[in-house]
Amino acid sequence: MTTSRLSDRQVQAFKHVMESGTVTGAAQRMLTAQPGVTRLLKQLEHDVGFVLFERVRGRLVPTPEARIFYREVARVWTGIDHLRETARRIREREMGGLRISAMPLLGMTFLPDLLAEFGAEHPDASLELSTYRSAQVIDEVITQRCDVGFAIGVEGDERVAQETFRLESLCVMPSWHPMASKPVIDLQDFHDQTLIRFERHDPLRARLDHMLEREGVQARQRLEVSLALQATRLVRHGLGIAVLDPINARAFGSEGLVLRPLAFALGEDVALLTPRDQPCSQLTQDFIALFRQRLGEHGQTSHNIPA
Repeated sequence: MTTSRLSDRQVQAFKHVMESGTVTGAAQRMLTAQPGVTRLLKQLEHDVGFVLFERVRGRLVPTPEARIFYREVARVWTGIDHLRETARRIREREMGGLRISAMPLLGMTFLPDLLAEFGAEHPDASLELSTYRSAQVIDEVITQRCDVGFAIGVEGDERVAQETFRLESLCVMPSWHPMASKPVIDLQDFHDQTLIRFERHDPLRARLDHMLEREGVQARQRLEVSLALQATRLVRHGLGIAVLDPINARAFGSEGLVLRPLAFALGEDVALLTPRDQPCSQLTQDFIALFRQRLGEHGQTSHNIPA
């Protein structure tokens, strides 16, 4: 038997009956009369070639075949909703929308401040800022669910255009700390100091631990954190010192804190990503220009712009 072409209204009627449990509920959702929904269900049963519902004690009960069919309908419907959302974002982009995806390093502090400034200059623009882990940010850019992304750990993915910025780390300490008198902090200065570290999987922590071990420097560890905000607040309370990126080191306020550069190279590369096959809108270009300008004021400049 060849299955006839299913209509959107048939599938919609079936989906609403499955979710509401009644023809009446489906009719209300579809803004139509109950006989119309019943007719659509009968047509669908004829076209798929099996019974979808049985009436038991006056109630419609889905057959096992209907439940299997519904799982596929729900999956396809999710895809259709995604297409609708994609179309909405395309419309907004053409009308002056800008969607940004960023890892927490920038998404929690630097970019919100930047968007406040940018939004004041573009009062009619629709702006979105979402924070994800770097792997998800890269996926958002590749699938063009955002106009620009910021991530770390990007290694020459040909599906994105990339500009890289180096963020050299700083040492953060209480203003009364003995190390505060030093203009530059060396590896040996960490010996016997209480160091607030990030989680073990953090690449910056891994590199610092390797350097300290290589030089035979024994730093004390009492606290392990996930976010720069946590590290900064603990330092302010006098529970230790920390090594942070310059953006977050300065973003959480300097009251009671001292920031010192490191005598050794320790930093992270932040990648500014855009879809390779999609030209940037003028709004996106304006935002990227402002990003470069404000990041440059922090002493950070791009050092790698792949073709």
